[in-house]
Amino acid sequence: MYKIYKNKEELVKNLISKTDVVLDVGFWGQGVKYDQEDWVHGKICNCAGEVYGLDIDFDSTKLKNAKNYQRGSAENFKFSKRFDVIFAADLIEHLSNPGLFLDSCKKNLKENGRLILTTPNCFNLFNIAEKISKPEPTVNKDHTLYLNIKTINQLLGKNDWKLKDVEFLYSLNSQFQESPKKKFLNIIYFILSKFTPKFIETLVVVAEPRHF
Repeated sequence: MYKIYKNKEELVKNLISKTDVVLDVGFWGQGVKYDQEDWVHGKICNCAGEVYGLDIDFDSTKLKNAKNYQRGSAENFKFSKRFDVIFAADLIEHLSNPGLFLDSCKKNLKENGRLILTTPNCFNLFNIAEKISKPEPTVNKDHTLYLNIKTINQLLGKNDWKLKDVEFLYSLNSQFQESPKKKFLNIIYFILSKFTPKFIETLVVVAEPRHF
């Protein structure tokens, strides 16, 4: 039975513990500003034992323990310590080469470490509805790929990872002006979520490196 998390706060509380040393990749650019209540990195800082971060750019003066943060690419990074968890929220679909990202994650994880990532479910209700009414669904202009459970499993396998768990995230908590059509779809979305998770907007993937 797939689990559906209500929002990212619930996800973080369930998947990250006080004993975990966590690297949050793409921590600054998560669609919510650092001083807002829904900033996911802030939720991780409240749940984990020790937190580090990586992003292309950020304001270090706004961070506690600024020495724990690096500027750099998600496709090529190295920290001086290994992590229990590498967390990447809505990141992998932006990358030019997700295989390089997975390789870097493997090099920075502890032996029994795990990768937690979220990514849009390409077959979510809103995409399907837009595909019916438009040539293509609306998509973030920076996205490079669509993923579902089968393709993420294939991507992980080709890069010597194994899929440990797949769950779903109901809401991203992003605040946008919604059209009447979107409000109507929200009702259908809520009803469908009571019967099946397959139309839920976001996938939650937990993976670990294969050990030979």
